[in-house]
Amino acid sequence: MSCRTSRARTTILLTMVLAACGFEPAGDAPITPPSWFRDWWSKTEACSGRTGDFDRVKWFVVEGPGFKCPGGTCAGHWESSHEIFLAGDYRNNELVVRHEMLHELLGRPGHPDPPFGEGCPLTWSTWNADRAALGSFPERPDSVRID
Repeated sequence: MSCRTSRARTTILLTMVLAACGFEPAGDAPITPPSWFRDWWSKTEACSGRTGDFDRVKWFVVEGPGFKCPGGTCAGHWESSHEIFLAGDYRNNELVVRHEMLHELLGRPGHPDPPFGEGCPLTWSTWNADRAALGSFPERPDSVRID
C-alpha cells in the first residue's frame, strides 16, 4: 500500500470517528426540563399531528445568548441522538424550546412547511403567539438561529 493510499484511508477514518462524536458545544450542561416543557410538548404534538416520547429527550443548556453550531450561532439546536441544546438566555423561551421539540417529533433537521410555519408557526418569522414571550430579544434576530 502506498503512503498516499494510507493517508487517504487515515483521513477517511479520522473523519468518520469525528463525525460519530456528535455535536458538543463548549460549556454545555445537562438540565432537568421544567414542568411547563411537558405542556409545550403537548402543544407541539397537537399542532404537528405527531407524537413522541418526551422522556427520551436529553436537555442541555449552554450559558449565554448563543453558542456555536453548524449553522453559525444558535439559540437552540436539535440532534438526532434525542439531544436538545438551548442557549441559557433562551432556556425558557417558548418559541425556541418548541422549535427544537418539533425537530424531535419530526426526527429530522430542516424546516419543512408544514409543519414549520403552517401548522406550527415555530420560526422567528412565523411566531404569532405573544411577542412578549420572545423576551428582550428582537422579534427576528438575524444573528441567532434556531436549528
